[in-house]
Amino acid sequence: MKNKNIFLKIYIVFVIILAISIIVLYVLGKKERIGYLSDFEINVDKTLEINGLDLEETKKLFIIEDKLDETSINNFLFTNISITNYSYNFRIKYYNKVFRNSDIYGVYPNINQILENNNYIKKIEMNENGGPFGNLISSKVIDAEKIDNITYILKLKPMLLTYSIFIIFLTIYIKIRNIFNFKKIFHTDRDVIITIILIGFILFLFHFWLGFPGYFYNPDNIVILKQSILKDYSNWHPVIIAVILNLLYKIFGQHTFYLTLINLICLYSGLSLIIIALYLKYKNPQVLLLFCIAFISDMFFTTLTQLKDITCSMFIWLSISLIFFMILVPIKNIILNIIIRLIILVSLLLALLWRHNAIVTIYPIILFLIFLLVCKFNLKSKLKNVFLFISISFIAAILMVFIVKINPYIWIKSNDGYYYKDINYDDLYSKYGYVIDYEIWMDINDRFARNAPNNIFAMQIAACAAANNDDSLIPSDWYEKGKDFEDLKKLYNSTSLFGDVFVFSHFPQRIFKPGYLENINKVWIKYILKYPKSYISHILKFANSVILSKNVWIIGSYHTYYIPKNLEELNFKNYNIEPNSVKISIYNFLHTFSIRLYNLFNIFISILIFFTSLFLIIKLRSFNKLLMYSFFVSFSSFATIIIVIIFTSLNDSRFLFPIVVMNFSLLVSFISYIYDIGLIKKYFI
Repeated sequence: MKNKNIFLKIYIVFVIILAISIIVLYVLGKKERIGYLSDFEINVDKTLEINGLDLEETKKLFIIEDKLDETSINNFLFTNISITNYSYNFRIKYYNKVFRNSDIYGVYPNINQILENNNYIKKIEMNENGGPFGNLISSKVIDAEKIDNITYILKLKPMLLTYSIFIIFLTIYIKIRNIFNFKKIFHTDRDVIITIILIGFILFLFHFWLGFPGYFYNPDNIVILKQSILKDYSNWHPVIIAVILNLLYKIFGQHTFYLTLINLICLYSGLSLIIIALYLKYKNPQVLLLFCIAFISDMFFTTLTQLKDITCSMFIWLSISLIFFMILVPIKNIILNIIIRLIILVSLLLALLWRHNAIVTIYPIILFLIFLLVCKFNLKSKLKNVFLFISISFIAAILMVFIVKINPYIWIKSNDGYYYKDINYDDLYSKYGYVIDYEIWMDINDRFARNAPNNIFAMQIAACAAANNDDSLIPSDWYEKGKDFEDLKKLYNSTSLFGDVFVFSHFPQRIFKPGYLENINKVWIKYILKYPKSYISHILKFANSVILSKNVWIIGSYHTYYIPKNLEELNFKNYNIEPNSVKISIYNFLHTFSIRLYNLFNIFISILIFFTSLFLIIKLRSFNKLLMYSFFVSFSSFATIIIVIIFTSLNDSRFLFPIVVMNFSLLVSFISYIYDIGLIKKYFI
């Protein structure tokens, strides 16, 4: 008790110091200081654009040996009398070594004063809120090294305020928890459960209202929506998505919000189930605070997008939430037991078919269900239990592969152009142009999408071939007309971590033909076997970019609704939603102040719990269900990380979204296990 009081006093003193520090930093930042603009660099593209010159045609005049001669084009801009406006990138610099842009402060120059004091500057913009970089438009060439006497102020960055406020409120909560008695509000378990369901439902309605009808403007989504209404199914994007949407159209009509609705139903159903389970086990109404998870940026904003990776992840979230509920809450009603198990299996099946490589994520979760089944049989011999587990696991693996392979054949009846081997590229380019629009390519590409992984194969082939200056395994008929191995090396060296650019039709710089490339998977394997060090080097480079990436799939600001013309022509409902100032304000407020999790944090948590739970299983020889749940779900996250690193074509956070949703469940389950075995009570309570 004495230790608790000491800890609380230290914590309160810390928060007081933190609050005072924030106030002092805020006041000091508001004081105007003097800096200067420097590092001026002519922005060629913007300068050509604002002077009404054709960007591509002008730049072609200054290309020497496939490279833009920057010196020549700059001389052209500075000496051409027809050019009257110049666009410059710049950076604001400071005379004060302390009060400047940093992790704490964002810098805000006095734009109006700059324009008044420098009448040749027509327009000036900072690139991002609080960043030191910007762009200006000048009516004359800027020869000076700096523009002096720039007044600026500093503002505390929103994330610093968010974390500080969170810590302060947490302290206040700890202080008053013994004063505020939840029992005065909740008289029975039923009251708490009803409250949880109501809160979940209200948050669901709010979330759906704010983001309606969701973000469906990604080209992948547009293609899927078109295929779903025309029943022109392809498995480039998993065919099950279009099939499910077509079924929903028949029942409820043609709407664009269905995938967002599915995401949010899964989110709040799963979260409510976890909270109910925790309450019923620990009888602590404070678990309602877990609803805050829904307002973390990675959950709140990402679930409004309709990308297949997101919906697949939400099906996984629903299934593991139900499994967690089953572990904590013994269900005696046979019918309810059957219903829950059916929902789990259907959710996992949909997740399996919703994303091409989802089998890697789903299988460890299936293994945990098999573990629960073996525990139920509880055979006397440990050897028999192990044999039963391995046998069922093997059968499940074969069944999952069979389901994934057979599914396209159920819905896609025609085998026409199965490989699209005989495509005439000259005719194709004369009809559509060399750069073929993504949606058009989806319409003409083979229906079973055997070409879909070509971007991954091509990138990794290029990694091995370019590093060793060896194109001996690459068939010459793969190359586009006028392209050769030298072009492949240049492209890889400039865009080594973006596979789509090597082969897809909508990239003009592509090296290989966008259709069928014979035996590309065999060539890929041969290169890996021939140059394993180069392959590993590429994978490590890709892994580093994935782990350190701060790229998140979040729509940055409130997106004004509109219906694309090609969808309107297919009779999708136009909701005629006008911009709403209330919605925009709420959305932008949440976007600015909500906590954001990046890949490094998510990957660290997954791997930490994976190895910690594995260690505890071995060390304690414990098969506690919560511990095993933590192990298998973290195993699922770990497997997802590996498959994303070794078999994706670009560093995109949406591919890792499954580990985001699984991490929330992992943290809850692992902390619950630690609490159950008494470690939290021993050291923290």
